[in-house]
Amino acid sequence: MLSTLRQPRYLGLFALAVVLAAICGLAGSWQVARFHQKHDTNHKLRLDDRDRPADVASVLGSAATPTSTGGAQKFRHVTATGTYLSASETLLRNQTVDGDVGYVVLTPLKTSTGVLLIARGFVAQTGAAATSPPVPASPTGTVTVTARLQPADSKPDRFGRLPGRQVETVNIAEQASRIGTPVWNGYAELLAGQPGTAGLTALPAPDLSNPAGGADEPQHAAYVVQWYLFGVLALCAPFVMAAAERRRDQAEAGLAAEQDGDRPATSDRPAKSRKASLDDRLAGRA
Repeated sequence: MLSTLRQPRYLGLFALAVVLAAICGLAGSWQVARFHQKHDTNHKLRLDDRDRPADVASVLGSAATPTSTGGAQKFRHVTATGTYLSASETLLRNQTVDGDVGYVVLTPLKTSTGVLLIARGFVAQTGAAATSPPVPASPTGTVTVTARLQPADSKPDRFGRLPGRQVETVNIAEQASRIGTPVWNGYAELLAGQPGTAGLTALPAPDLSNPAGGADEPQHAAYVVQWYLFGVLALCAPFVMAAAERRRDQAEAGLAAEQDGDRPATSDRPAKSRKASLDDRLAGRA
């Protein structure tokens, strides 16, 4: 087989196999990094969801000088004490809870250190999208709430270009401009039973089996095995092809030898006898 592998065409095939194996190795290493990243992110999100609630100012810092969209604090439980600003309430459209399409009710909560945008709950759409459904009023007076942080959006919320007080995204900068006071980056979903949830459908808790979303951890692990296996198969391909070619050549040679052995043997004696008889006739001996 080594003589077969030394042929130029196999040397070229082996070089190609090495390149493919290197690419597969790099892809497998990238998937290893992705696996660890997904594992770490999921682990942090699960820890944040189980952490003891803390004051929002201690978690997000000052509302006046935001440094984050709340993404790093996703699912963190926070507490806040203040009064709801019902006049600045908006409805986040195109949301789905338990198979119903409708709106998440966003009501700012004004505290002594800033405004936290609160997602009080969900209300189903009852008519055409051009009309907003009635929403239960938020409590009056000072309330203390516990909520789960979510990251804000950067896309425009299109407030004023949509019916009623509807918005398309949770854009904190645009909310702060309308409210006229600093608003913490990110917003918070009220936990069930908190002040402000009455009459609304509670927002579901996050699915912690794969809270980061996208491919889950076992999938990334399978991708790692897949890419490394492809690399090994690429390196084995020239040897497998050379062995197959050698077996084919040996089979063809054996078949040719077998066919030669089956041919009937011939003798030159009859030819010689006929020649002698002809000579005798020409010489007048016959």
